[in-house]
Amino acid sequence: MCIRDRRKAIIWLDNRAEEEAEDILTEFGVEELIDHVGGLPSGKDAVCKILWLKRNEPEIYEHAYKILDVKDFLVYKMTGEFVTDYTCASVRGNFDMAKKTWSELIAEKLDLPIDKYPEIKSSLEPVGYLTSYAADRMGLTTKTLVVNGAGDVPAAAVGAGATRVGDPHLYIGSSAWVAATVDRRIMDPEHGMGSIVFVDPYKWLFIAEMESAGEDYKWLAETLMDKEREEAEKKGISVYEIMDKLAEKAEPGSKNLIFLPWMYGERAPIPDIYVRGAFINLSLDHRKEHIIRAVLEGIAYNIRWITDIVEEDIGKKTRYLPSLGGLLLGDICGQILADVTRRTIGCVKDKLGAVGKGAAAMAMIGYGRLKRIEDVHELVSVDKEFTPIEENSRIYDELYSVFKDLYERLADVYSTLNG
Repeated sequence: MCIRDRRKAIIWLDNRAEEEAEDILTEFGVEELIDHVGGLPSGKDAVCKILWLKRNEPEIYEHAYKILDVKDFLVYKMTGEFVTDYTCASVRGNFDMAKKTWSELIAEKLDLPIDKYPEIKSSLEPVGYLTSYAADRMGLTTKTLVVNGAGDVPAAAVGAGATRVGDPHLYIGSSAWVAATVDRRIMDPEHGMGSIVFVDPYKWLFIAEMESAGEDYKWLAETLMDKEREEAEKKGISVYEIMDKLAEKAEPGSKNLIFLPWMYGERAPIPDIYVRGAFINLSLDHRKEHIIRAVLEGIAYNIRWITDIVEEDIGKKTRYLPSLGGLLLGDICGQILADVTRRTIGCVKDKLGAVGKGAAAMAMIGYGRLKRIEDVHELVSVDKEFTPIEENSRIYDELYSVFKDLYERLADVYSTLNG
């Protein structure tokens, strides 16, 4: 199955499992779910998909010995141990946030036995050593220790050096998020934001995630940029380099063209699986450079929206965002983000590899080579900073206000078309 088909399959199951999400909401109620598991269910959540599997593919469900996340499956293949970590467990929708363990209440009421789930350990804790089979396949030895690790968002926080309480970070790759390390569990279900257990299980990570960012730019490249792709292939460069240069030719605001980046539904700040993307105010005056720039600006508007809410929820203002992710490989995106958000964007040195380096830092702690997760902050370097240009920011302020208003105007349309 190709990646595109896999994405279609995921969207299909998200929509099918929405019925399970409604059933869970009816069974428990809004307040109980938010307090107990940290948020309201949607078809995107693991517990809803597990319940769908139990109902619709009972034979597969009954024969499944353990239900694992992708990372945890790899850990199993390396060590033979069925283990997950707190960061992954706390996003599945069946984790007791107060007790920091699998929810007995969810298991009992939904008839989803806990014995199908792996043991939960800290992200910084060793799981075991490579089996002889794994060691042989990987070219390593059976003395190689495997440390538990974490999900992508917490690993990005570590890779960005945002490991101290109050530290925020921005990731902008295929998806995007703004997250902050905090010392208490913060919930904002109205905006699809909430907290998971951090790699240090005594801290929390407050997260606001948008479903598609770089994926939108990729869609644009694959769908409308045939000429640019051919040119890039001849020159031996990335098509995104050509697109970035075109975007630089368009004026800030793209002649009042607004792109809605919700191409895969949305989590934050509008938790709605039915919403989709759009170009608003497209006219015959617009050229390709305006369309390209508008896509980057639309992504930035959504990031400003979630950043503003994150700051309000954690009670701390920031004018500096440590940032990582593939969209920052081109300078145009970093400058647009700075101008739209009115914050300085500090790009970490290894924009693509920083998440992996975050995982490596966890392994260093598990190996005893690094004492505290907070010390990672001193190891991360920034190679480029983008500061807001006031003239551009004033233009974006007006368009940002329009952007925020568009969801309420279009929500019923999206529900009719996609519900």
